[in-house]
Amino acid sequence: MNIDLKQMLKELYQISGFRISVYDTEWREIASYPQQLSDFCSCIQKKPDAKKICIHNDRLAFQSVKQSGEPYIYRCQFGLYEAVAPLYYFGMLSGYLMMGQVLETAPNSRKQVLDLALPYCDDKDAMQTIIHQMPSCSSQTFSSYLTIMSICAEYITLSNRFRPVHQNLAQSIKEYLELHYPEKITLNTLCRQFYCSRATLMTAFRQEYDQTINRFLLIIRLRVAKEKLTSGNDSISEVAIKCGFADQNYFCKVFRQQEGLTPTQYRNINHDKEQ
Repeated sequence: MNIDLKQMLKELYQISGFRISVYDTEWREIASYPQQLSDFCSCIQKKPDAKKICIHNDRLAFQSVKQSGEPYIYRCQFGLYEAVAPLYYFGMLSGYLMMGQVLETAPNSRKQVLDLALPYCDDKDAMQTIIHQMPSCSSQTFSSYLTIMSICAEYITLSNRFRPVHQNLAQSIKEYLELHYPEKITLNTLCRQFYCSRATLMTAFRQEYDQTINRFLLIIRLRVAKEKLTSGNDSISEVAIKCGFADQNYFCKVFRQQEGLTPTQYRNINHDKEQ
């Protein structure tokens, strides 16, 4: 089944009654259903100070999700439930799915929200009416809605539907290899990391850098190995392991094929040069 992003937001709204929105990684809202803010938020954000508070709270939530990679439930400054889930595109954080502005069905919750909102509104009676009409649910029910939203976020991620601006798959693979070269990395590792097929990985990388992923990874490992051989005191075996080679024998074989010298010969020559 092929579901459009806007349709998904609409379906989530119809299930929950809560506004659903999508933000990019720079915290800009780029899609929502309904498009307009809730009456409560529209009223509150007429005051510049209150709008700053709302933006600050949302950004803290986005930052929390960015760091943890997990969905996050929180209460805004005015006591309303909100939730955020991460969106990925080929393994890269591309944005956030957000749901919220929901009252808790607890004694005095509407009064508590009213008390927090009054300093930022001019008409108490109008605000009371708005709060009375707001959707509400228990914390357990809201958590269940978050689960549904998270499943939708995973669907968007796995189908690579939400492409971020200025993000490049090949560049992200390159950055991953440069950071994780000491680890065991296979094409399957990268497929899991970037949620795409081997063919997509290899084609994107070759088109961008005119070489294979395995060749690029080998170049990184040999470059770091030469730095360690020249300036460090690690044994040949330690250099091999720290640079991501399976064992010393394989490292020595590959090193000689590429450099025309054994690691020991390379170290001796370059130590002599430094002295």
